[in-house]
Amino acid sequence: IISPLCVLVYCSLCSLASYKRTDFQKLLIENNNFKQFMDSQPTVRNYLFAFYNREYSTGLKSLENLKKEYKLDLFLNPHVDDLFDRIRNESLRQYFAPYLTCDMRKMAEAFNTNVDSLELELMSLVAHQPAKIDSHNKVLRACEDDERAKILENVLDLSLTYKQKTQALVVKSAILKAGLVIKNTAMSMEQEKPTTSST
Repeated sequence: IISPLCVLVYCSLCSLASYKRTDFQKLLIENNNFKQFMDSQPTVRNYLFAFYNREYSTGLKSLENLKKEYKLDLFLNPHVDDLFDRIRNESLRQYFAPYLTCDMRKMAEAFNTNVDSLELELMSLVAHQPAKIDSHNKVLRACEDDERAKILENVLDLSLTYKQKTQALVVKSAILKAGLVIKNTAMSMEQEKPTTSST
């Protein structure tokens, strides 16, 4: 039998590891049914709200303090390390998400680590994240799609289509004006046949 506390812990860890911020807010923080579970366990509630309030260092420290306890859980034990890694990676993504550029020194401070260690973590993340690491200036830069380039490309495609259609109309008009229309021979012969009247 799984206790309500176990359900709360499992849901909390899996949500932190996989939910985007909006889903996390809607399905956990603002969920009245889940709030009842949270209120009964202040330690879980505290680290959930720490992550929600972007206090990543506090949240990660709280989890680290509970790691040994969670490893004693028969069902949770095989997944603890993986879940904790996923939670940290998701936290790094959420920290960087609102910015185009991010100072890695401040980011390292927020995650209670040093810049070199953080850079190694980010190297594995940028393989799946549209971002680049400026190792010299210790800056993480977002690689956003250039909307202006896309719009310009669409405009060029439309202008090319318009140009082709306009040229075709000009050529057609010139042909008609010069009287160079080629008639359908079969149709012309049919029209030129004399009509035979019955006597």
